[in-house]
Amino acid sequence: MQFRLVIVEPHYQINIGYMARIAKNFGVNRLWIVNPKCRYNGKNAIKYSKHAHSLVENAKICGSIGEATRGFSVVGTTAIWQKAYSGMSNIYELSDFSKKFGSGKMNKMALVIGRDTTGLTSEEMSGCDAVVYIGASDSYPTLNISHALAILLYALKGNISKAAKEDFGGVYAGSSEIEMLLRLFDKFVESNGNIRKKDMVKRAFRHVVERSGPTKSEIATLLVAFGIKKNRNRKK
Repeated sequence: MQFRLVIVEPHYQINIGYMARIAKNFGVNRLWIVNPKCRYNGKNAIKYSKHAHSLVENAKICGSIGEATRGFSVVGTTAIWQKAYSGMSNIYELSDFSKKFGSGKMNKMALVIGRDTTGLTSEEMSGCDAVVYIGASDSYPTLNISHALAILLYALKGNISKAAKEDFGGVYAGSSEIEMLLRLFDKFVESNGNIRKKDMVKRAFRHVVERSGPTKSEIATLLVAFGIKKNRNRKK
């Protein structure tokens, strides 16, 4: 599985440093930072990253979450799940998400860590394919951002083993097959004058598909239903 760690608008160098250090502990080799609100590679960021300073120094800086996650399934994070858009059905407690998607079903996952001050907005979460939260105490659910990252990476990275990839990689649809179906559905929605809230319908369909973890045969069946036949090994 391709994995990308995205940090949104960090305000404090110390948090960047700590998150880089934890990321390297779990084998993440690059950080993607969206609109940093401090000098992301400053003295304290380097200091607190310890031996992971190369992740800080070589971080990819992006102007938006969309730019940082393009081509990836987007997994947002929140400390307070009630903050998410009330109409969302793709919000998971971390252990449930790990069980459902920890078997290699997401070939390309971007884990998006919200601001170290206010987290992700409801609008940003509504644009994610899934949102996860850590089941901490209801009386004090907010964890230190670097501590939360350690828990998230342990659950999401640790459960996706080489054996799981070998067992499931040939059964479940890859990201390219899923994207083909989603693009086709988007075109159908855009061409249908009876559908008013087109963006909401497209987003709902994407969430259903991502949440279900479809197999290759299921995607192929849906593509045929939409009028697309897969041509294997056919050369023009």
